[in-house]
Amino acid sequence: MGEEFGFDKERFVNYNQDIFDCPICSCVARLPKDCSACGSVFCGPCVDSWLKKQQECINRCPKNSVIQGIQKSLKKIYDDLEIRCQFCTKPFKIAEIDKHEMNCQMPKCTNYDVCGNNLGTNEFEKQKVCDQACLLLSRIKQTKNKQDLYSCLKQYVKDKKPIIQISPYNFNIPAVQNQEYPVFKWDRQRMGTGITFSDGDTKIFLKEQAYMFRTALATYGFEKGIGYWEIEADEKTENELKIGVSTQREFNYNTAFCDFEFGWAYYGLAQLRHNSNATGPSFGRRFKKDGILGVCLNMNTGTLKFSLNGDLMGTAYTDEKLKHGPIYPAVSLLHCAGCKLITGKPLPTIFQI
Repeated sequence: MGEEFGFDKERFVNYNQDIFDCPICSCVARLPKDCSACGSVFCGPCVDSWLKKQQECINRCPKNSVIQGIQKSLKKIYDDLEIRCQFCTKPFKIAEIDKHEMNCQMPKCTNYDVCGNNLGTNEFEKQKVCDQACLLLSRIKQTKNKQDLYSCLKQYVKDKKPIIQISPYNFNIPAVQNQEYPVFKWDRQRMGTGITFSDGDTKIFLKEQAYMFRTALATYGFEKGIGYWEIEADEKTENELKIGVSTQREFNYNTAFCDFEFGWAYYGLAQLRHNSNATGPSFGRRFKKDGILGVCLNMNTGTLKFSLNGDLMGTAYTDEKLKHGPIYPAVSLLHCAGCKLITGKPLPTIFQI
């Protein structure tokens, strides 16, 4: 069933009771809650929807009864439940199944057993590989003899060879190439439920009844040096965004990336969020439905800086983990929000100080 209902009982490896059966959907509870009066266990989404209409327990318990997360003793038993993936049928702990299934159903790179990556929406997608390294590996696998292998590697080296020009003094000196400003977009394979794409996948928007953060990742991961991109506000936005970077590519996109230790974000309420979904220090100015937010990731110094409408707001984070790639631009949207990703621009002078 969908995320608004519980889990089918037949999928469980070690559950043959009814202690966690939700009386509303008749499935094993998802995000379980229980009633302080009668002790019944419900799906969190099911009972939340019920309470919006009835404002009392389904068993007509006293008005002063409380429905909240299950007790620690039950939580320990619940967390030990194992459930099979509906795609690959492998068993996982119940707390891990949503994250696994989201990754499991995505198209895989031909060399998934080696790289562990899904296919992205980039220039390698048609070859069914995730990046240039896997493209080379696939070609090597197709070689039948040493001559084919040599030709394959020679072509690869040729494609990667830097441009050489002759100086007036007849010395062969590598030309100083212009700094590259990568152009990328939002990744359709790595986004939360309900996010829509437009304008060549550079614009995203979320509009739903639920108040739950949904994350979108970019197709490009920075490996070294300094990266810069911009987030342009959408005038239809009603709820502030969380904007920043993630060192993790695969996780539950129906959460905010900065809820975890692998995410660093500026929150449009003029706050920061890292490894927390509730608290963070004040930072900069507010940003919601107008303006352009500049993001500068300096992997040489391990810093993440932000600007608003061309004015530097300062260094939000300094962390050794921000020196090691790949690091992906990320945005989390809530309820009714959107933005446009702008890339391929040179680093503004305010970040070069």
